[in-house]
Formats: sequence, C-alpha cells, structure tokens
Amino acid sequence: MVLTVSFLTMILSVAATAIRPDWVMRNQVFRENLICNPFWFTARLSSIPIVIAALWGSPDMFGLLLKDAQLIVLNLAPKLIILTFIMALTAPMLLDFGLVQFVAVYASPVMRPLFKVPGRSAVDCIASWLGSSSMAVVITAKMHHCGYYNDREAAVMVTSFSLTGIYNIYAIATLLDFRYAFPQVVFSVYLTMFLLALVFPRIWPLTSIPETYHGGIDNYNAPPQDARHGHSLFDWAILRGINKARHMNTGLYFHEAFSIAIPLLFGTIPLMITFGTILLVIADMTPILGILAYPVSWLLELSGVPEAQILGGAAIFAFVDQYLAVAYAQMLFSESARFLCICLATVGLINLTEIGIHVWHSSIPVTFWQMTVIYLMRIVMSLFILVPLSLYFFS
Repeated sequence: MVLTVSFLTMILSVAATAIRPDWVMRNQVFRENLICNPFWFTARLSSIPIVIAALWGSPDMFGLLLKDAQLIVLNLAPKLIILTFIMALTAPMLLDFGLVQFVAVYASPVMRPLFKVPGRSAVDCIASWLGSSSMAVVITAKMHHCGYYNDREAAVMVTSFSLTGIYNIYAIATLLDFRYAFPQVVFSVYLTMFLLALVFPRIWPLTSIPETYHGGIDNYNAPPQDARHGHSLFDWAILRGINKARHMNTGLYFHEAFSIAIPLLFGTIPLMITFGTILLVIADMTPILGILAYPVSWLLELSGVPEAQILGGAAIFAFVDQYLAVAYAQMLFSESARFLCICLATVGLINLTEIGIHVWHSSIPVTFWQMTVIYLMRIVMSLFILVPLSLYFFS
C-alpha cells in the first residue's frame, strides 16, 4: 500500500510537472499538490527507494537506515494512509454543511478584542479546527490577497491563531496508541492554544510586522455582507448555515474529500517517509538533534518530566512535520511523556511541510526565521501550561 502511494506520487508528479495536462491545470487541488519544483520532486522520488529498502532490504546492506525506514514505512505510513481516507470522508460533513457558518456568527464579535484579528477570521479559525491548518492558511492567504486582512493580521492568523485540526490530533493520538486519553489531550491542546493566541498578537515578533495591506488594497471597511437585516442572532446563524448546506451536493462533497486526501497522500506521506528516515538517521548517528533540542529537554528535565530527551527531540521534529515527531517518539513509554509529545506536536502549530509551504507560496510576509522564533516561543511557553496538566492527569 505504501509502495503504491509512492509510485503513484512519482508518476503523477512527473506527468503534472513535465506535461502539465489539462485535467491537472484545470483543477486547483491537483495543480497545487502535483506540480512541484526540483527540490520537492526529488524528496518525493526519494521515498520509493526508502520504501523498497524497508520492505526487502537486509541489515547487512542498509544498517541503521533499515531500522528507521521500517519504523516509518511499516508502522507509521500504513496507519496514516488509512486515517487519510477516514478523515477525507468525514471532514466535509463537518465543514461544508453549515456548521462552520452557524458557529462563526456567534464567534465573530469576540475576535477583535481577544485576538486582535477581524471578526471574519472566525471562519478561518473554525475551518482549521474542523478541517486542517493548511485549509485555514489557504483561506487567510486569499483574504489577505484581496485586502480583507493587513500583513500583521494575516501573520498572526497563520502562526498563532488558527487551531490544529481535531482530526489531526486524533490521528497523532492513534499513532501513539493514546486514544483512551483523547478528551484530556483535546482539552489541554485547545486550552493552551487559546492562551497562546491571547498573548502572541501582543508581543514581538508579530508586533513588528506593519499593518499594511497587500497591493495597497484595503477592504476592511467594505460594507459587510453578513448584515442581519433585522434577523435575530440565532435566526441569522441558522440562515447562514442553511445557505451553505443548500449549495452542497454529491459532487462537491467528493471534491472536498479529494481536497483533503490528495495533499496527505501525495504530499505529506512521501515527504514524511523521506525526511522522516533521513532525520531519524541523523538523530541516531549524530549529536545534532540533541544539541538543537537541549533547551527544551533541559526545561522538561527541570520540571521533572520523564523521558525528557526524547520529548525535546520530538518537539524539534514537529517543526518539520507533526507526524515526524510521532515517528521519533514511538519509543516513549510513560503516559505523561506520550501525552506531552502529542500536545507539543500540535500546540506548536507551525510546521514546514504544511504551514510553511502554503505561507511562502502566498503574499503573507512571514519569513523562515520569524516562523522559527515563533515556534520555539510557543513550545517554551506551552510547557508552563502542559507540564502541570500532565502531572494532574497522569501522576
């Protein structure tokens, strides 16, 4: 199954990038996920020999590489492929049948005073919560490009405000065999992200981003399209939800399902195999990961958290991809350590294979170094919330 996904990714990426057929160019989902530059194409292509080595290689030939490749190819990737199909079929039911629009009506008035972002950002927030962070980044990028968000607001939303998708948290908890404590994980993750969302828009480096609009277009004061026209708040929320649901049909449902499945199948999984194996080998054979993770590990050890060194490494891996953190943390034994791993992999919010790629392909002015600083600040600050919670739930 994993080998089939890797070969499909290679064949479709070659065809899309070299030939650019009409069926790819007309479909935004295929166009964004199959056409790639030489670096990302090489990363996808490299997943094939790694899968072959994991399936048929011998320790004499591949040594330490075989162990790390098998951990991802035989353990992590198959579970993620199955979860991808489940999530793709269920997420549109939550996202595209009016629930987001219903909740957004009630959420909009609190956004500006609490998070220093416009009320319409409630839709982005709920889309990331019920869908994925990349979905929220795409929405935010479109709104920023059209002048509905200024540079600072867009940067706040993609780095500090959008929530990690609930099905992503469930997938990570499943991969670490921690579903039985899913309520505690969800409560802790969203409490932490809420508190961080209150703080980060008010501190550096986000406060240093100017409040200018892309292309000088300011649509913030444009007449609102959601004026209630005499309806009560509840009636207006119902009407908004019904209006969204009315436009859904079988074709659109499967289109949204494909929109969720294709980035995971042709983007996340091959990249996870390639970068995951390489980074795990680097972590096993060099002191680089230990050096990078030392500040986080030191804070965890200072707090009395078990298996602090592995957790520090998982936090660094999560900056690249959430699922790489899970791959690295498969050796965790204690409940509190697995709990903290799941939470740290999600509250950091920023990861390069998902958020970073979308942001750098947009007009939102956030650099790699700003993302790195914000991510590290989020991890360190979240420890002051998550460590006491882990002791409370699992001591």
